[in-house]
Amino acid sequence: MESNAKPLAKVIDTTLREGEQTPRLHFDVELKRYILKGLVELGVDEIELGVVVKENSSLRKLAEYVRAVYPGQNFSLWCRCQREDIAFGASLKPGCLALSIPASDLHLQKKLGRDRTWAVERIKQSVCCALEAGVSRVAVGLEDASRADPDFILERAQAAHGAGAFRLRLADTVGIATPMMISGMLAGLQEVGIELGVHCHNDFGMATANTITAFEKGAVWGDVTLLGLGERTGNSRLEEVLSYLVLQRGSERYDLLEMARVCRSLSRKLKREIAPCQPIIGEEIFSCETGIHLQGLLADPATYEPFNPERVGARRSLLIGAKTGRHAIACVFDRMGLVRPSGQTLKELTSQVRRVARKHQSFLNDQEVVALFSSHFSQQP
Repeated sequence: MESNAKPLAKVIDTTLREGEQTPRLHFDVELKRYILKGLVELGVDEIELGVVVKENSSLRKLAEYVRAVYPGQNFSLWCRCQREDIAFGASLKPGCLALSIPASDLHLQKKLGRDRTWAVERIKQSVCCALEAGVSRVAVGLEDASRADPDFILERAQAAHGAGAFRLRLADTVGIATPMMISGMLAGLQEVGIELGVHCHNDFGMATANTITAFEKGAVWGDVTLLGLGERTGNSRLEEVLSYLVLQRGSERYDLLEMARVCRSLSRKLKREIAPCQPIIGEEIFSCETGIHLQGLLADPATYEPFNPERVGARRSLLIGAKTGRHAIACVFDRMGLVRPSGQTLKELTSQVRRVARKHQSFLNDQEVVALFSSHFSQQP
């Protein structure tokens, strides 16, 4: 019987490579080690340490540090298809050397002044060069794959696989892909026999959706960055992708509490504010004021929450304000151990609570609701 089980999804964190390309950010050695520690502890499958160029003077020390302090952690290096870069990258003994080459004619012609024939031959030569240099696993990344000819992508996937690469990573370099496009790109490569991965940018707000779609369509690898850091609008957010894998697909490999802690801590270190309603790590994502929703949450939080707030170190906050209904007001008295008002009194109290909340543009706590009742309604017959 044919199995319908999805392949194991794995993440490559590229905060130290792609994330550092965020304008106005600079990661010093201390911060890089801090990020590394968090990524290792939360369980990331592979960490991309940086770009292989000899001018990157800290890369060797960083690679040696990972091998010494976190010997079980798989790490990779991003590398151009140039012989001198490959030799330098191999000398750093990464778990994977991730070779990169343009996929679209636009990039080949305008950036490199090369054609398709050159690209195919360069892939073959570069993979062989890396393997001969002693690299244990070689991956090939196709830059700007979302604007490339699908047939040409297939040709290069076959060339990479034939030369000995274990993974092909498709980059949506300018963030124009949709989930349907990602599905189509992957469908044409399933028969090659090479592990597939995606690197998605967020220019139209679809990076996480595209990465999850890739997993659903058979990709093994998805790139992420902490807080979605990266050039322009950034990349797939680690916190969103990992949380989805754990909470919706049942993965047990990632520590969501550690993930949330690292994200919030890094945001403070970088002075990059997390939006209150940012998925997974926003402070207000489990706050509710609306009457119908509050009634459901009070009966069973699962009615309006996709997962328990405690899974990501958050807290539920049920707010009494301008949108609150009678049921939530009545529950205030239950929590306080008091007899709840009913009928017309409850209706009028609810209206009064709403007026006060609108007037002060704020919320009322339980004690303030009871005080409002005592001052205006408790003496009524």
